[in-house]
Amino acid sequence: MTNYLQQFSTWLKDEDKADKTISTYVTALNKFVLWYEQSEGKTFEPQYVTTIMIQDYRSYMMNTLDQKPATINKALAALKTFFSWAVDKNHIPTDPASKVRMKRVQQVMGPKWMTDQEINRLTFALDTETNEFKAARDRAIFYTMFRAGLRVEEVSNLKLTHVDFWRETVTVMNGKGGKFRVIPMHQELKKALKAWLPFRNASEKPVHQESEYLLVTERSGKMTTRAIEHMLDSYLERCGLLERSADGMKLGGQHSCHSLRHTFGKRLVDAGRQLNEVKELMGHDNVQTTMRYVEPSQNDLRRAINAVR
Repeated sequence: MTNYLQQFSTWLKDEDKADKTISTYVTALNKFVLWYEQSEGKTFEPQYVTTIMIQDYRSYMMNTLDQKPATINKALAALKTFFSWAVDKNHIPTDPASKVRMKRVQQVMGPKWMTDQEINRLTFALDTETNEFKAARDRAIFYTMFRAGLRVEEVSNLKLTHVDFWRETVTVMNGKGGKFRVIPMHQELKKALKAWLPFRNASEKPVHQESEYLLVTERSGKMTTRAIEHMLDSYLERCGLLERSADGMKLGGQHSCHSLRHTFGKRLVDAGRQLNEVKELMGHDNVQTTMRYVEPSQNDLRRAINAVR
């Protein structure tokens, strides 16, 4: 199986798939292989996998692992891609995953954006950071998502050359789906970036001086997506906008880095901007995705009810 995985992973890279996508697919395949070998009692070989086996695995994820439809569909997407590739490369004669249906996902709510009050609480929490280096950097990260709508991966991948104060723009060179976009710089974002760069450029640490990335940690030349997510979670927790379970796990359905991006999109729509403008600023492939920001939130509906006299 290792050889198949290596070949498949190489093919995904050749197809210019994102590193995150490749990692997700390989992880999903490894989990399927483990289930197969435990269930069948033999080493995995793709030519022996049947449609019924994949359907059984889907039931296992749903009933035994109690996974959500979206999680199950990601695993099935990885299997469908793998077996389609295996047929194309003549490793197997037929595709056992082609007739396996994805789970239906009920869309119960649109994007999760933050209220004005929540944004105020979060900015207050940011002001409580006493380490000047972290305080300046974290505010720059916050405003890059809140005032420019960048995804957390796009924030992590920003380089110093992607920030242009003369043109007042931030450039995303390789966004989701490889998309390129240029976002005009909001004045609050400009102020935050100008406050951060003196700390970034004054560092004499070799790991910083040798790095081309805008955002760094005290010990690394690039701030990872996980580090950014952990940073924001810590501030959300400080201001009471994040709760954890007894074992310290973050509870589902709460705010995250993506909430700031959603808030950016929602505010653009609420300000009366054209959907095509919002689409370009958000880096969406089509305007149907952007339409989600037109849908009223629960707070919008509550204000509508309270407005009736």
